[in-house]
Amino acid sequence: MSDPAAGLLGNQQDGAGYMHLASLVAGKTFITDVARRGQTIGTVHTLGALHPGHAELIRRAALENDVAIVTVYPNKIQLSPGPNYEFNLDDDIALALGAGASAVISTTDAEMFPPGYLTFVSQGNYPLRANGPHGLLKEGVTGCIRWICFARPSRSYFGLKDIGQALLVKRAVADLLLDCEIRFVPTVRYKNGVPISSRLRHFNRSELDELSSLFMALNHLRKEAARGVSCAQDLIESAKSLIEFRRFELESIRIVSADTFEDQKQIELPFIIGGVAVGHGLRVSDNIYVPDQDTLLDGPADIWIDLPKVGG
Repeated sequence: MSDPAAGLLGNQQDGAGYMHLASLVAGKTFITDVARRGQTIGTVHTLGALHPGHAELIRRAALENDVAIVTVYPNKIQLSPGPNYEFNLDDDIALALGAGASAVISTTDAEMFPPGYLTFVSQGNYPLRANGPHGLLKEGVTGCIRWICFARPSRSYFGLKDIGQALLVKRAVADLLLDCEIRFVPTVRYKNGVPISSRLRHFNRSELDELSSLFMALNHLRKEAARGVSCAQDLIESAKSLIEFRRFELESIRIVSADTFEDQKQIELPFIIGGVAVGHGLRVSDNIYVPDQDTLLDGPADIWIDLPKVGG
């Protein structure tokens, strides 16, 4: 049978059948054919600037589904206002296909959020509680839900590094009766504890090592909670004393309910330990999601990789 996307402008396909679909029209043709074949779809939805954390999401999507689709779109409503988001589409396609993606779908603002677009996912003040006044979590969840409605995946994969978004997307999928399983994937960290993030791609080794004290403090907090310390404020103050920043500033450390995102006074499962550092005009976040007693005692099942070989 001929390739369903053949002949559509902007598509690229290699000899193994993997492809880049450069518009929503081309993507929908491909998705419709996959659905007609009865194949399962796993999706990974990204802003671009893919890194090893995304690669782990893609690898799992490919392992657990017949077809793995990666979407690359720097979400206009989530990223604005601010400077243009830096990403290289060719590099992202190469990483996605190398990690096992069957297809990469990219699009434009004109397709994704045309003039007159009105519909957003409203979840009350949950996004504000989860991400603070500086975040655009409502817009991020809206973008993810639009992609899930478009791709109709059996499963969609989200990293625990962005646990607030992951939990709210899972809630929105359930509330909207979408037939999609939301799968959480452990955080991918450098061996010094810093979580992989596109925000850190221009940081040097010295800066990454300095940022590692944030994770060390959050993990210390978890261990103290596991030891039986239950007062959240005592835990937070203990963690703050371990932060050693010179080029960064600590914005916050919080312990919030994983169900409501409200700050806890006494530790109660499930909860999220979160911290935010500020530097180079960026807010750099880290968190530890503690859904159960085993995670509290043993720590999360993070994935550890070598630090980049850069100067500094």
